[in-house]
Amino acid sequence: MDEGTPLDAAMAAAFVKRLGEHLDCNINIMDRDGVIIASRDPERVGSYHEAARRLVERGSSIESIPPGPSLPVGVRPGVNLPILLRGEIIGVVGVTGDPAAVEPVAYAVKTSVESMVELELFKEQAMRRQDRKNLFVNRLLFEADTPRAELDALAAKLGYDPVSPRAPVLFRLRPGLAPEKALAAIKSSAAHGAEDISWVAPDGAILVWKRLPPLGEGLMERYHEAVEAYVSAIDTALDPRHGGRPVDAVYAGAIQTDLARYRGAYRQTLWLAARYPQPTERIMYLYDHLSRYIANRVPRADLVDALEGVAALVPAELVTELAATVDALFASAFNAKEAAARLGIHRNTLAARMERLGRMFGFDPRHDARALEFLAIFVRYLELRSGGKA
Repeated sequence: MDEGTPLDAAMAAAFVKRLGEHLDCNINIMDRDGVIIASRDPERVGSYHEAARRLVERGSSIESIPPGPSLPVGVRPGVNLPILLRGEIIGVVGVTGDPAAVEPVAYAVKTSVESMVELELFKEQAMRRQDRKNLFVNRLLFEADTPRAELDALAAKLGYDPVSPRAPVLFRLRPGLAPEKALAAIKSSAAHGAEDISWVAPDGAILVWKRLPPLGEGLMERYHEAVEAYVSAIDTALDPRHGGRPVDAVYAGAIQTDLARYRGAYRQTLWLAARYPQPTERIMYLYDHLSRYIANRVPRADLVDALEGVAALVPAELVTELAATVDALFASAFNAKEAAARLGIHRNTLAARMERLGRMFGFDPRHDARALEFLAIFVRYLELRSGGKA
């Protein structure tokens, strides 16, 4: 069945066969040309029904044919009603018998046929949309040379605004939770909108390109709030009784407004998942680990050229404590008390470390933005240099 011929003969025949098990009168279904395409009387299939064709031509709402000796060839007493699809006549249903007796049956059959056609058309359109969406996702995430114009055209056909801000959110499901069922539950959640692009990844994780609300001022705070609210709603959708933990881990990539960059942002979530398979936070944000990500993406030879000379001059004992100290400072927004607590040391010990660091490099990252930028990348390089995971 397609949109050009929505009344399919095979579908109509199956319908008449099922309905005929519960009715005594004959039922015919005719196409727009008046040809009987389904009937309880197999001998009538393929024959011409003049009254049906006349009803279509006139656009009548009903045609009753009383018994009589002068009926046209192929026409029997009964009631004929138009089969409508979105206001258009696509065929005719006829029930044979005394019009007064069979008219209620004819209306019931008409309504059933129209509902069946609507359902089949909806299913077909859903399948076509899914095929188009699969093509869109494939182009979006796996074919780097796809022209931007093609991505925009596919997005428009699917109803996605190509320039709306979205962020990739990757859900790692608990073992045993079927991805397709989980995705269906996610899409049924009120938090999941028509502009959210969702997909089951090859490894069974679920990727959602979450459309973000207008961000404006405080955009990073609003970004976090939007992602956290969405993840909380999805937790409830997947486990409405809160009896378990349906999602093992959540990874959120960078904000994007250009479809051509979605592939890279998806790979950011994969990097986060590989780097933090057992996350310490409910949601692992790329922006919270940006220096580590950047260091990981820069060609190793370029990092060596830029930083190996400095690394060779830093004493080994300082290298050992440098990464943990800098990470604790970042995590605590340079609050000395909180950073010391994270490290499990006294504030005076942390102060001593910062003094040694200041003497070594000649700057204090707590008060020097350039020093902070340098140390963020330098520490990541030291991890790579020592073979640490990055």
